[in-house]
Amino acid sequence: MQHLETDYTSPDGVTLYLQAWLPETSRASLLLVHGLGEHSGRYGGLIHSLTALGIAVFTFDGRGHGKSSLPKPTAYVDSYEKYLEDIHALVEKVNSYHPGKPLFLFGHSMGGGLASAYILKYQPKLAGVILSAPAIMEAAGTSKILIALSGVLNDLAPKLNAVKLDIEGISRIEMEVEKYINDPLVYKKSIPVRTGYELYQMMQFIQKNASEFDVPLLLMHGTADRLTNPEGSELLYEKAKTHYKTLQLVPGAYHELLNDSDREKVLETILNWLEVKLG
Repeated sequence: MQHLETDYTSPDGVTLYLQAWLPETSRASLLLVHGLGEHSGRYGGLIHSLTALGIAVFTFDGRGHGKSSLPKPTAYVDSYEKYLEDIHALVEKVNSYHPGKPLFLFGHSMGGGLASAYILKYQPKLAGVILSAPAIMEAAGTSKILIALSGVLNDLAPKLNAVKLDIEGISRIEMEVEKYINDPLVYKKSIPVRTGYELYQMMQFIQKNASEFDVPLLLMHGTADRLTNPEGSELLYEKAKTHYKTLQLVPGAYHELLNDSDREKVLETILNWLEVKLG
């Protein structure tokens, strides 16, 4: 297997860190979009299993994240639509690298929301999409006053640190929480106002257009997820017009399904779904 690392400069001048894992013989490709505050280097187990299936994996550290935001991550997302443009450019790169091969998209948390919004806006030709705890719906009971205030602060102080992430809510496995806390490429401070505002706009776009979702879909969400709302996954599953869709709610699971107590079952579900899609 070959591991490649390089940089990509977006049309608006942002340099992004890219990496890829290429098996000797590829049956398909997959573009992985990581979650809020983290980075693409945290998916080693999934990547190893995918390449063993003959799937080439491409991924990147998003704007404000990981090695795309050295010397330290900021988790600052100025525009979710610019992020979608990055995803689109990389989808085209993957297709040119492996022309004619099936292409899958995987998105976790914020990355799951971005993947969903990308599909709805760009209508790409994909073999399927896998969403892990996607950010599709705001937390239940979110105050309208708080939403209005975020809009004001977005104009006045977009880089103000506002909302603290619930780090303890990523996994029921203490060692995984410790690894997250000790990872220097993970952003652990409060999320900037602009990032929160843009993700809220992204979620509203998905909810409004969910009925146009027409890509084979595997949705997975923990029922005890405190970081993203499982009701968002249920909404997308119910509204998506694709006939090939599966929703798996994992009882009692926390946010990072691939790093939580049921990770072996979750990984098996993903791999089995891909095998069926590849025939």
